[in-house]
Amino acid sequence: MLANSTIDMDTGAVTGDPTVYSSNFQSFQTIASQVPNLLLNLLNIFIVVKGGLAGRITVGLSIVAVCVITTMAFIYVETHTWLTGFFILTIATIIILNGANGVYQNSIFGLAGELPFKYTNAVIIGNNLCGTFVTLLSMSTKAVTRNILDRAFAYFLIALITLVFCFISFLILKKQRFYQFYSTRAERQRAKNEESADNKGKMATYVATFKEAFPMLLNVFLVFFVTLSVFPGVMMYVKDEKKGGTYDFPLPKNYFMDVTTFLQFNVFAFIGSIVAGRKQWPAPNKLWIPVYLRLLYIPFFAFCNYLPETRTWPVLFESTWLFVIVAASMSFGSGYFSGLAMMYTSKTVDPSRAQVAGMMAGFSLISGIVSGLIFTMVIKIFVTA
Repeated sequence: MLANSTIDMDTGAVTGDPTVYSSNFQSFQTIASQVPNLLLNLLNIFIVVKGGLAGRITVGLSIVAVCVITTMAFIYVETHTWLTGFFILTIATIIILNGANGVYQNSIFGLAGELPFKYTNAVIIGNNLCGTFVTLLSMSTKAVTRNILDRAFAYFLIALITLVFCFISFLILKKQRFYQFYSTRAERQRAKNEESADNKGKMATYVATFKEAFPMLLNVFLVFFVTLSVFPGVMMYVKDEKKGGTYDFPLPKNYFMDVTTFLQFNVFAFIGSIVAGRKQWPAPNKLWIPVYLRLLYIPFFAFCNYLPETRTWPVLFESTWLFVIVAASMSFGSGYFSGLAMMYTSKTVDPSRAQVAGMMAGFSLISGIVSGLIFTMVIKIFVTA
């Protein structure tokens, strides 16, 4: 994809004229990753009755693992002689991987919805811990080796090992009496409610679940919409140095973005999700208040020193320390309120429909992520117009 360019394997800097594939790859990647994820999340909700979640989780993990292995196989392969084929293969791999991940993630939330409500928050904690782990991995590999191919291989190798552990841990989980008790109880409740239900009745169940859970589903959507509107697409481009100025923050410049954006977000979101498991405040009927107030983060970060070289709007919040402090509060709130909203969702409906509610919450989560990523582009257009 860099046929007309050269890339420095130490710095990652690209010189020359990029191909249409490389110059538009980020856009292609976003579409290829998020659309299948979103669609299969939605589809997975409506096949929950006839399909076992355990089977879908196992198959989803297996497909993701195959995609990771396929990617690793091409890291050191010279592809400049078959760019179009390699581009198609890459996009196809992204589509398959994210589609499988969508089914896997949605099924995990559905499964967690059958368990005591704190277990749903455990999934959120795991997601945030994963983000922290990946950020630390990025920083450590940057310190150990400057070769981007070696770093990429290390990332995917560790991802593959993690998938193997996930697969093994899930097989162990299915044998636990605790899991079997709640899974069997939920299955009996669903079977009892569906004994005389036809297809129309099943659709009525989905509609009723959606109506009951809608306020909390909207909370889930908004939490992730706000978060992904500013992280990482806006925050990573907030600079310490003003336009034409010099860098003056007490961190090495090449680690500024890693620490103030990625590490800070994942650590504070992780802490927030842990706190949510121990302290649930506010009550479900009041959760919308702080969730709606979080919308104010969007204009704040837009008027920080974001894209200082190309922005046309003035910078209203010049202090880098103010950016760091507010970013920490946004990150903590993301972990805390997403945990609360996800936990509350399954408890707003009848226990027999907790699985469906959990999967709807998973779809709301992905919808918020996709919408937030798209809105990041709107923010950029607004600031630089």
